[in-house]
Amino acid sequence: MPDLETRLEARPLYLQVRDLLVKKIVNGHWKPGSSLPNEIQLAQQHGISIGTVRKALDLMEADRIVTRRQGRGTFVNDYAAVETAFPFSMFHNVEGQRISGRKIARSIVRVRASAEEAGRLRLNIGDEIIRVERVREHQEQVFMSEVCLLPAKLYTRFPDEFGAYRLSALAQLNAILVGRADERVEIVLANERSARDLGIAEGTPVLRLDRVIFSDRDEVLEWRIAHCFMRHEHYVVRFTLGSIHDTAAPLAAP
Repeated sequence: MPDLETRLEARPLYLQVRDLLVKKIVNGHWKPGSSLPNEIQLAQQHGISIGTVRKALDLMEADRIVTRRQGRGTFVNDYAAVETAFPFSMFHNVEGQRISGRKIARSIVRVRASAEEAGRLRLNIGDEIIRVERVREHQEQVFMSEVCLLPAKLYTRFPDEFGAYRLSALAQLNAILVGRADERVEIVLANERSARDLGIAEGTPVLRLDRVIFSDRDEVLEWRIAHCFMRHEHYVVRFTLGSIHDTAAPLAAP
């Protein structure tokens, strides 16, 4: 009979199946955009019930790793595809459509992590990080100024237009699955730099977003701080019972 410690460490079978399927995706066994075997085939291949497979796939779909299409099958999400919306994008236009905006890089440098940066990125002080400073435009006006910090050790492959990267696509390129995000939102007064980037007067109220994004293994993938002044955009958060999917808190233009 297994000892208490072993029994306490035991995980539900559907979680073990989920981890096994995710590992196959990360290792390239199933490519982005490709379909997985159907539930019956997966159950037979792994010697488990269809119900267990279904629970594992339900969890993977909730984590946006796969998409299940009625009558067609289960497909690995391709975050490098333009049509795939990044799950943590909260900006919408006046019609309610999700937008990302055109990203314009101001600078990209490799630096050593300060104490604060190391703490937020779960690194050691002095570890190498990649610092990207950029702005975002919508309808030819800048609505966001952001600083993105990435742990250099996680990224060895980069897209051609790195300054305009989408984290979901960058993670996929480096065989990493995006998990969850924690974000702090507050209203602050624009400092000299953000006012200059946003084309507003210093001291104007702006939305400040402090976001940390994690992998499915709870590694920190990115720490991002953004200042936003919205003219044609809304920052939208929708709440459902027991979870948060997106946000409504539009910051009115003057």
